[in-house]
Amino acid sequence: MGGPREAGTSEQYRQAGKALFEMMEKYQPEYIIVWGNRLWDKLPGERWTDGSDIIVDGYCVATGAYTLASGRRVKVMAVNHPSVGYSWDYCHRVIKEFLN
Repeated sequence: MGGPREAGTSEQYRQAGKALFEMMEKYQPEYIIVWGNRLWDKLPGERWTDGSDIIVDGYCVATGAYTLASGRRVKVMAVNHPSVGYSWDYCHRVIKEFLN
């Protein structure tokens, strides 16, 4: 990226998706928090299962999970990017709910 508020190309998101799967297979995380709705919308769709929304203060937060080759499920959620429309208190409550 050349500066703030720039989006990647389709090819860059495809490459990032490949790297995401490599990282998940290597480190086997339990949870991933996606920082930003634009990135959430560009996540790879393969091996994906939609999850139940988390509702805090009347706002819905999307969740889902990736299934790894081992069968392990990695839970994923999105929060607003810290540079825009971000409340630490609200985000703390959402993440706390997500991790429970």
